[in-house]
Amino acid sequence: MFSAIYKNDIAQLTAIGTKILADNKPAALLCFDHSFRSMNKDAIVSGSDTQILDRASVLCDYAELVQGVHSALEPWTKEPIQKLFSFTVHSGGHVCLRRGTFLYGCFERERLYGKKSNEDAMVEVWRFYRLYQFSLRQRLSERLGAYCNFSLSVQVFDPCEVVAPRRCDRTECQRQHDLDHTWFDKRLQFHMFQISILHPLQFCSSEPGQHRDLRRSDIFLLISFLAPY
Repeated sequence: MFSAIYKNDIAQLTAIGTKILADNKPAALLCFDHSFRSMNKDAIVSGSDTQILDRASVLCDYAELVQGVHSALEPWTKEPIQKLFSFTVHSGGHVCLRRGTFLYGCFERERLYGKKSNEDAMVEVWRFYRLYQFSLRQRLSERLGAYCNFSLSVQVFDPCEVVAPRRCDRTECQRQHDLDHTWFDKRLQFHMFQISILHPLQFCSSEPGQHRDLRRSDIFLLISFLAPY
């Protein structure tokens, strides 16, 4: 797993995360998070219809894992969460954030004054909890928001507009030419994944209605697909 993280081997990270999802959710979350590392930078939803569906399924699993960790009661007392985020709990109601970890980086970005420190950060439990929840919501929002925006431009599930009157001779045509039951099921599944991903995106949104346009677009796509005429 750590070799795949170091090499940024997305295929291996996805495979490992899927394999251990049922038995080791924290490790699966770590794999999935690294597999979507560049989602908010240069992500393009591409590949075959099967590859895109598999990726969307993993993203839904990832969103569910993040929500589960986010909603944990008193997360600073949970050993799996302590190991996942590499923090320790100390007496007097304090939590130690180790330098170089995800939460430490979030804590450093929150500082308004003073220079960055080269030492671990000791924070009160109440401040840790606020930082913990905000950071996870922001992380998930970045991943899902980027995917939703890019997924609106996916054409691999759309029917080719020239296949009916004549044979499509475009060498790089990404649209579907065999409009059978398999195509219908895959296209419907893709739109359902899009809608499913919007639910956790609304959960982690700091502003009500922030992603309303995306949700409306996906619902209209589904309606037009099920009742095109």
